[in-house]
Amino acid sequence: MTKYTTDFKINAVQRYFKGNISLNELATELKLSDEASLKGWVNLAKEQGLEALAVKHHRRRYDLDFKLKVVEYYQTHAVGVSKVAAIFNISASQVYSWDRAFKLGGLAALIPRQKVRPSLMKKKPVRSTHQSALSLSEKQAYEEEILRLKEQLFRTEMERDILKKLPPRSDLSQTKPKH
Repeated sequence: MTKYTTDFKINAVQRYFKGNISLNELATELKLSDEASLKGWVNLAKEQGLEALAVKHHRRRYDLDFKLKVVEYYQTHAVGVSKVAAIFNISASQVYSWDRAFKLGGLAALIPRQKVRPSLMKKKPVRSTHQSALSLSEKQAYEEEILRLKEQLFRTEMERDILKKLPPRSDLSQTKPKH
C-alpha cells in the first residue's frame, strides 16, 4: 500500500498550480512531513503531466537501452537526480543506483538479470548404476571449496576491472629512490 493516493497527489499539485500558496505552506496544510515529496510531485507533473502521479503497483523492468539513456542524460546534462527522474518517470533512487552501477561496473552492470526462484520441490536424486566413490562429507567439502574458489575468482575479477578503470600513476615510475 502506498503512503499517498493518486487523488491526494493530484489535488495537492493542482492547488499548487493555482498559484496562491507556496510549497511550504501547502505541505504544512496537508500535514506532509516535508515539502520534498510535494516538490517531487510538482516536478513530475510539470514534466509528464498529472497522469504520471498515478500510483504504480507493479515492478517495472527496464531494458538496457532505457537505462543507458537515463544514465547518459544524467551525466551529460547539468540537472539533478530528481529532475532526471521526473523527465523519465522513474524514481530518483533508481537513477542514482543505475548511475553508480555504471560508474563501478560499466555497461555490464546495467544488463538486466533474469531473476530465478529456487524450486520448492526437492529434486529426486538420479541413481547411477555405479556407486560414488566419494562419501557425503567429501562431496560437501569439494562443493564448499568450489564455492569458495568461485567467490575468490569473482572478487579478483572485480578488482581487476576496477584497476583497469583507474588512470595510470606516472609519479611512481619516475621517482628516484632517496639515499
